[in-house]
Amino acid sequence: MTSTQSRSSANAMPNPGPSILGLSHLGITVRDIPAAQRFWTSVMGFVTLFDGDELSMIFDPSSKLAIGLTNQQGQVAGAFDERRVGLDHLGLAVADVATLHEWEQRLTELDVPHSSVTTSDAGHHLNLRAPDNFPIELFVLTDDGAANLGIIPGAGPVAGTHPVPAPAPDS
Repeated sequence: MTSTQSRSSANAMPNPGPSILGLSHLGITVRDIPAAQRFWTSVMGFVTLFDGDELSMIFDPSSKLAIGLTNQQGQVAGAFDERRVGLDHLGLAVADVATLHEWEQRLTELDVPHSSVTTSDAGHHLNLRAPDNFPIELFVLTDDGAANLGIIPGAGPVAGTHPVPAPAPDS
């Protein structure tokens, strides 16, 4: 597929169906719930809604994102591997590059291994790993990156704020 074909495919709107309002929550399987909970609260700034032996629910008040941490009744083996079928990584939108650099400084201060801030055609990235090798990408979608994805630029650099163009009316 050429880049022109992939861009035109991104611009094609599917037949509209029932709407999705956004991400409700994310469930992550972990080996050690207390270790994962400590990471998400002390490093990423989430708060604990409830915790238990087999499930903990954490929440980020600024993004309204809830994450359930489960150990699948103690049946978890091995560490996360994005090279297997399933989730590749969790991408979390941040407001701007300055905020991305604030995250870089925070991670350095907390001795959390992470990449430097890098730039791609779509935006700016900072990568780190949660317990169990779970990959997280902190990301700023630029207006040019939004336009390349068929999203209307100009509404700000955060992925969730770029509106998708309305489909053309049928002729």
